[in-house]
Amino acid sequence: MEVVTVPSHTPKLIPEEPLEKMAEILKVLSHPVRFKIVNILMSGERFVGEFMERLGMKQSLTSQQLSILKSRGVLKSRRNGNFTYYSIKNSGVRNIMASIIENLDDII
Repeated sequence: MEVVTVPSHTPKLIPEEPLEKMAEILKVLSHPVRFKIVNILMSGERFVGEFMERLGMKQSLTSQQLSILKSRGVLKSRRNGNFTYYSIKNSGVRNIMASIIENLDDII
């Protein structure tokens, strides 16, 4: 019987609970509009009106996508007067986006 050795650089298996959370984050990011929102937020905090302008979407649709991202723990928000500002809450999401942006030439 042949003995199989596992290379020392084999990645550590992720426990079930964090694995499920990460899969949920990747699912929510898989929507093109939500992915674009997170891409916009890579340069810093934005308010709803800025998303509407950059996405070319109505307020209700923009707010719906922002709400989904916030409910899944991807974004956080803060109010300042009449404006709600959004930013990336999850540093893992920021790292995923940075990696995608950095490797964009390999993806396209």
